[in-house]
Amino acid sequence: MSGKYDLVLMDMQMPVMDGYTATRIIRKWEVEKGAKSTPIIALTAHAFKEDTQKSLDAGCTAHLTKPIKKIKLLEALSEYAKTYL
Repeated sequence: MSGKYDLVLMDMQMPVMDGYTATRIIRKWEVEKGAKSTPIIALTAHAFKEDTQKSLDAGCTAHLTKPIKKIKLLEALSEYAKTYL
């Protein structure tokens, strides 16, 4: 919360707090502070359409499935972190 980030790669299966919860908390904080939304890209092994929708419903900007192909990661970085590249 003390830093500014160009993009977050969110592991959706973290053990203590999953990425869905973490994303919801980030989005709530952004709204409360009036902060610009940081792109959050979900990283998960779950590849069904429902899994993608679950990530988007949590507030993620995009959804990538693991293992991640280099070209897909570069495309996502290019699209969602324009200031980064």
